[in-house]
Amino acid sequence: MAGEDRDEVAELAHRLRPLVFQLYYVVRRQTPQYQLTLTQGSVLATLVQFGPQRMSVLAERERVRMPSMTDVVARLERLGLARREPDPADRRAVLASATDEGCRLIADLIEAREEFLRARLARLPGADRDAIAAALPALGRLLTEEEGARD
Repeated sequence: MAGEDRDEVAELAHRLRPLVFQLYYVVRRQTPQYQLTLTQGSVLATLVQFGPQRMSVLAERERVRMPSMTDVVARLERLGLARREPDPADRRAVLASATDEGCRLIADLIEAREEFLRARLARLPGADRDAIAAALPALGRLLTEEEGARD
């Protein structure tokens, strides 16, 4: 990469990073009634989206050690949002899954956060909404590249 391109990329990263964090925290603050940690919410969303998962797969996906994942899922279980049971394919392994209440919580959380974003986006001029829409495919590729590196 040429020096000028490297400088442009560095500047873009410098400007994008705080916006990503700010967007995340602003949206998250709109739903304080959902008292889940970042990891708990991520694990529960994974269970809702992909169905039952082995604890080892969840730990690897979240980049935490097994004892930490055990604690996260145990907390979700105490809240009635997840359950653990032996894996029928290998009784030594444990599968975690979302309960109906966990599925409802994630659906409610998504709806509340999307409603907040809809209201904010509606207040922007059309040109700004168009610019955001135009950037979404590139942002999606940026995130997909990272996710692909994790899988």
